[in-house]
Amino acid sequence: MKAYDMIIHLRQLYQGQARHERFQISKALFSCKLSVGNPVGPHVLKMIGYVQTLEKLGFELRTELATNLILQSLPELYKQFVVNYEMHELDKPLLELLKMLQTAEESLTKGKRNYVLLVQGGKGKKKFKKAKKNGPKGKGNTEPKSDSSELKPKGGVAKDSICHHCGEVGHWERNCKQYLATKKKGEASASGTEEKK
Repeated sequence: MKAYDMIIHLRQLYQGQARHERFQISKALFSCKLSVGNPVGPHVLKMIGYVQTLEKLGFELRTELATNLILQSLPELYKQFVVNYEMHELDKPLLELLKMLQTAEESLTKGKRNYVLLVQGGKGKKKFKKAKKNGPKGKGNTEPKSDSSELKPKGGVAKDSICHHCGEVGHWERNCKQYLATKKKGEASASGTEEKK
């Protein structure tokens, strides 16, 4: 058997397998989509691997087509990146595109984290009380409010804090017993003068 005959025989044996493999890889490449929340790095590396495998099978994709496939596989979150890439007519190798996408991902997730922290930071600051249905609508609460909760000292003060009322170390003015006593006396006398008038 001559070398030429051997090559033809091997082609006949394995050409069907190569065609099937090429079909499967191109199908996987064209159907790749990055879902929101997944990292862009492994996704783009997988697509670059598909492109390189197709090259080995004799079906070479041009860089422009491979770049377009990668950019089209990105979610809506990367829309601004894709627009900038197309507007500036960048023609980068696939690995450089990967680096650019990873940088864009860092900035996108960084901004998203800050936004989430702002939303979470706002929770729990206001506590709403349920309205009592004792009185008529629009009249408001007719019961007098207790001042004892407002005059109680609050904890959590640093030990080296200085009170601006008495000058002692270890509490703030709002927690000072002398200040709270004078404040309570001042409110009592002020409310007493209003009742006498």
